[in-house]
Amino acid sequence: MTGSIELDAGLSELATGHHILEMKGHGDLTLGHLSWRDPDGRGFWMKVQGLGLGEVRSLTDFLLLDFDGEVVHGDGWRHSEWPIHSEIFRARPEIHAVGHTHPFYATAFSATTATLTAVGHEGAYFPGGVPRFTVTSGLVNTKPLGEALVTALGSASAAFMKNHGVVYCGTSVRHAVLLGIFIEKACRHQIVLSGAGLGWEPSAEHPEPSKSDILTPALRDAFWAYECRQLRGEDRTI
Repeated sequence: MTGSIELDAGLSELATGHHILEMKGHGDLTLGHLSWRDPDGRGFWMKVQGLGLGEVRSLTDFLLLDFDGEVVHGDGWRHSEWPIHSEIFRARPEIHAVGHTHPFYATAFSATTATLTAVGHEGAYFPGGVPRFTVTSGLVNTKPLGEALVTALGSASAAFMKNHGVVYCGTSVRHAVLLGIFIEKACRHQIVLSGAGLGWEPSAEHPEPSKSDILTPALRDAFWAYECRQLRGEDRTI
């Protein structure tokens, strides 16, 4: 179904996003998935089940699903947690990419009752806090569970899934991927400090900033370009 420049470019960026997430510690065997809203309104694209994040090699490793989970294009098994993506896309028209992964620190943090705060810059990318989805710690593999997750998420850009992992969403693939990277690092900061027994407090520099103030389109593009260079192993030293 390739041929559209917008579609091919979008799927290429989606593939790159999978590899960046793997590079940044989001890989978990063949679990976890990142999706992108189809530009023609037919549904959304996800990798096939059975491949790890870093194993996506070509555009044929993706399936196009409609919002009822039916495969519109592609070969292979769909991930059972497709309702995470379909229901967020249904409820949030401004969202164009959704990620669900099990990074080590964010997954550990999901099992706690602690509130994620801005230890460093990364926590500030989630103004208003990160809500928790507590209906189940199992698979979100039905429409009602997907709807319950959407309710917990509200207007936030990420949510902890109790004893399970994390979900994050953005206006583009690069936006969602960066938020996935930031929430894992923010959780790591807080867990390491708490485990060390050191006294600490949230950053006074990040009380309640607006999203537009802390992650501008220019910053997103710059951060994405950096992660792509790291992925390719480019040496930028002089």
